[in-house]
Amino acid sequence: MIQNIFTTKFFIRLGSNLLLLLAILFFASPTRSYAQEIIADNAGNDEVVQDLNLFNRYNKYLKYKKYKKYKLYKKYRKKYAFKNSAERISYRTRYKLYKKTKNPAYYEYYKRYKKYKNKYKPLKKYAKYKKYKKYGRSRNGRYGKSKYKKGYQRYKNYLKLTKDLGEANLGGGIYGPEITIGLWSYSRSDLRETPFKIKANKNYNIKNSKGEIIGQIAADTITRVTYDKDGKLRIYNSVAPVLSNKKVSFDATDGNNLNLIFDIYKPDSPFDRYRGKIKLRYNKASKRIWVINTLPLEQYIWGIGEITGNGDTDYNRVMTTSFRTYGYWKLKFSTKYATDGFKVNATPGNQLYYGYDWETTHPQIKDAADDTRGKIVMYKSKIALTPYSSWTDGKTRSFKKRWGSDKYPWCKSVADPYGKHPTKSSKTLLAEGNHMVGLSAHGALSLAKDHNWNWKKILKYYYSGIDIRKVY
Repeated sequence: MIQNIFTTKFFIRLGSNLLLLLAILFFASPTRSYAQEIIADNAGNDEVVQDLNLFNRYNKYLKYKKYKKYKLYKKYRKKYAFKNSAERISYRTRYKLYKKTKNPAYYEYYKRYKKYKNKYKPLKKYAKYKKYKKYGRSRNGRYGKSKYKKGYQRYKNYLKLTKDLGEANLGGGIYGPEITIGLWSYSRSDLRETPFKIKANKNYNIKNSKGEIIGQIAADTITRVTYDKDGKLRIYNSVAPVLSNKKVSFDATDGNNLNLIFDIYKPDSPFDRYRGKIKLRYNKASKRIWVINTLPLEQYIWGIGEITGNGDTDYNRVMTTSFRTYGYWKLKFSTKYATDGFKVNATPGNQLYYGYDWETTHPQIKDAADDTRGKIVMYKSKIALTPYSSWTDGKTRSFKKRWGSDKYPWCKSVADPYGKHPTKSSKTLLAEGNHMVGLSAHGALSLAKDHNWNWKKILKYYYSGIDIRKVY
């Protein structure tokens, strides 16, 4: 049996979302350079991670140095600054007279103004660096060593080489920009009857709608949230009961949300653990409270339930690249759920997302995501939406023929004997949701498994004229 094939998924619904898709605005930008392609294909992720760590530490050293200069500025301001401009002008005049005449009557003025000019004045630009007080610890001074500086410069060069990516300019570091996912929602009465419960694998913050910390909670301690009234959420159990207007959020006390795992009790689902940040947000218009997961795009891919990951490795790479491309496009352009406070939902309406539970039970998805990290499908400077369906009748359809738009020239008709259903007619396939535009999932699986095609070749077969580019 062919594995990893889904039934009705997010792009099978592409036809019903056509009006949204036709609203994409494409902006002409320079294409990626040859040097950038070298980085995309050959830069090891481990080296980039190591250089990012060195970059961050050297950054602390630079801020440490600026704060030290600020402290010196304060010292010299007290000793050498003048009371006002009139006094400064008076000393400067006598300073110049001494330099010209060497008259000893002006010598003390000369000395004082010289110290002002040479010691205090060059430090005035550091007056704004009081803000770096937290970097003033001596340990940050140790990060000025050569190895940190070299890693800093390597990572800066890496960032330069990943510029000019057209529409794909969101940045975000090695795990990509953060994406917000609407997991599910409650009515006000539902949340009153069954309060929201959450705990984490390590210490976590509870923050109110202003972003203020209202509690720092020990790992494995349950916090409950219920709806109170007038858009207010009541937080209790782990803290003394407190109200927050419309929103409450949870993140890592140590600032590292990459390894933060929240357990969100949902008795009717086997999927209730999620990596990254969580928040509850009340939508006044719909009168619903959404549970929203925020995490880097790369870690979002790990928990997508569109495939099981048990099939061929290159097939998994094809699909994780498609998932990433779609997520990136949603992050860049989508406003469908803006009033609810997130970019994608966790249902087949976008992409099935099951979070940490799926990630741990289907590790091959993460492996394939790591193999293709940061890479998306692009057509020149555009993020190339990559529609796909399970089966075809022996050929794919062009976007223009199926849905009437010529704005997606990479979606042309190609022969697809690899994904042709052995028994079903074109009419039956269409009725089952197989629009047959773009990639054929069974075809991709067959090309990877039976014909030994690699993932890039498969994508470039089904999508004409595209590039695979590393965008973070």
